[in-house]
Amino acid sequence: MTLTWQLIGFIILTGLFSAPHCMGMCGGIVSAVSLNSTASVKKSMLLYNAGRIVSYALLGGVMGTVGSFVDVAGRFAGMQGLASIVGGCFLLLWLWRRFQLPVMNRLSSFLYKKLVHGAKQSNKQETIHLLATGIAFGFLPCGLTYAMQMTAASTGSGLTGAAVMALFGLSTFPALALAASVAAFANKQWRRFMRKASFVTAIAVGLISILRGLAVNGLIPTVNPWLW
Repeated sequence: MTLTWQLIGFIILTGLFSAPHCMGMCGGIVSAVSLNSTASVKKSMLLYNAGRIVSYALLGGVMGTVGSFVDVAGRFAGMQGLASIVGGCFLLLWLWRRFQLPVMNRLSSFLYKKLVHGAKQSNKQETIHLLATGIAFGFLPCGLTYAMQMTAASTGSGLTGAAVMALFGLSTFPALALAASVAAFANKQWRRFMRKASFVTAIAVGLISILRGLAVNGLIPTVNPWLW
């Protein structure tokens, strides 16, 4: 699969539409990074998200490389959009039972310890520390990124898969930047609302991913090429 304008539109809309989910699930982490950093909010957010997008691109590259197996499995099953359907189901399963890949948590913790340890030995400690935090936390388990990783896998290309995940990371940046900006003013009621909104939007993204896979096979009518 090539990176078409329809796929680009789908990725950007997913990232922007997932703003409540990102703010509800990751806003606390981003806020903590920003408030505990000696750097400015702008600098800390740029460095943290740069690291996060790097880890997303790495994951996308890996998923795209092995994605040919997903394509083959989809052809045997008669489902060209198998990766999209699996990704949507994975997201809904994650919401229902918080099902996740334990290796991702361990990988994130391992990277954080190693990268931060290296940062303390550097003259540019704060800059490297923020980048290391972003890279490590980019591997944290998240149903939304699982779904997008399956989209990267469906491309069947490491380079295209990396571009898919990098674009998704860029699309979620506005929500995380906003979360860091309003962290100091957020109250319990606001945080409670964002958690509920994050749950609803994640369900919507999961369903759209499944519908998109079904539409590719002509099982349901296509509403919009940027959605399904």
